[in-house]
Amino acid sequence: MSGHISPTSRGPARRVLREDVADAIRNSIMVGELRRGSRLDVSGLAADLDVSQLPVREALIALSGEGLVRTVPRRGYYVEELDPVDVLDHYEIYGKISGIAAARASREMTDEDIDALQALNDRMRAAEDPQVQEDLNNEIHGRINRVGASRRLRSVLLTLSHGMDVRFGVIIPGWQKNAANEHDAIIAALRVRNSETARAAMEHHLSVNGQRAVDALTEAGFFATADEDPKG
Repeated sequence: MSGHISPTSRGPARRVLREDVADAIRNSIMVGELRRGSRLDVSGLAADLDVSQLPVREALIALSGEGLVRTVPRRGYYVEELDPVDVLDHYEIYGKISGIAAARASREMTDEDIDALQALNDRMRAAEDPQVQEDLNNEIHGRINRVGASRRLRSVLLTLSHGMDVRFGVIIPGWQKNAANEHDAIIAALRVRNSETARAAMEHHLSVNGQRAVDALTEAGFFATADEDPKG
């Protein structure tokens, strides 16, 4: 294995289930700690994360469904080669569905709900700890989705969100300021009950974040270049 999972990827010391392990491995892939094409050693990952091998294997199977991990029979698991369009499409799809939820939330949220969103966004803008920033960002999106999304939409959003559990503050320069400004536009549309503007603002927010993520990952050498062997 060409890399290990750093302590900052591991999260708080607690029993780690499949979803937690998948989050840690996903983050490490997306920030380049686990390099594209590299073999993922199950026992090494289990030791890094202080868990048994079973949740690691379950996590790798789940990540293979997301297209981040490739399973090679009798050889093991490898970090998959992704194209920029894979990342862009993921954000685009997530943005479209989140836009539906935002449009509905504009009709359902109370003034108090919207005031609470603004307070969360103000805290996010002022926060210095990247983990606090991301927790507040997730809370903002979660509140909009809980109000505006049906059970079916929430289940789809939950599945898609697992492919976006990335440390934005680590890989995207200026993420905090840009995200807070874009949240302001979403909140303003919610406040005036303009469903189409809320939808468009949410779609734009997630789409441009996808492009920012691609730009940052390209700069970090995450994607194969034209003169590289795609399978290393």
